[in-house]
Amino acid sequence: MRVILVDDELPILESLKSALRPTGFECETYQSASTALEAYREAASDVVITDFMMPGMNGIELLKAIRTINPEAYVIILTGYADIENAIAAVNNGAYAFFRKPLDFRDFLGTLRKIEEQIEGKRQKEVDMDRFMAEYARLKTAFDSLQQIVKKMRGI
Repeated sequence: MRVILVDDELPILESLKSALRPTGFECETYQSASTALEAYREAASDVVITDFMMPGMNGIELLKAIRTINPEAYVIILTGYADIENAIAAVNNGAYAFFRKPLDFRDFLGTLRKIEEQIEGKRQKEVDMDRFMAEYARLKTAFDSLQQIVKKMRGI
């Protein structure tokens, strides 16, 4: 799963990346929300994990911008300022989750695994739908051919 990590504090970015590396997640790090947004525009990731308070564009503004690109985007907001208003703002703007720093890594990883399962489920649905549509087209062609044969037989 491809993850974009955004935090203006390099040590936090590096520790998150280091913690997620053994789990198999492919992480890209950005110290600026605007740079992360450009990277997302170029190649949407599966998940964006962003700090709430950053200079320039904050986490909620990044969340809103990402959701205009992809309304179904998975965005997780991290903050050292876990007040109710911030959490409500995050959820109201479509954040998948809101975590307070320092992270309870077990809960955090559990949330990422849940997202991974949901993404895999969506991909499997798409594969199943493609198979269904191909089978439907094959059966429709066979049915149309059979109808033509029946019409010819009635005409004899």
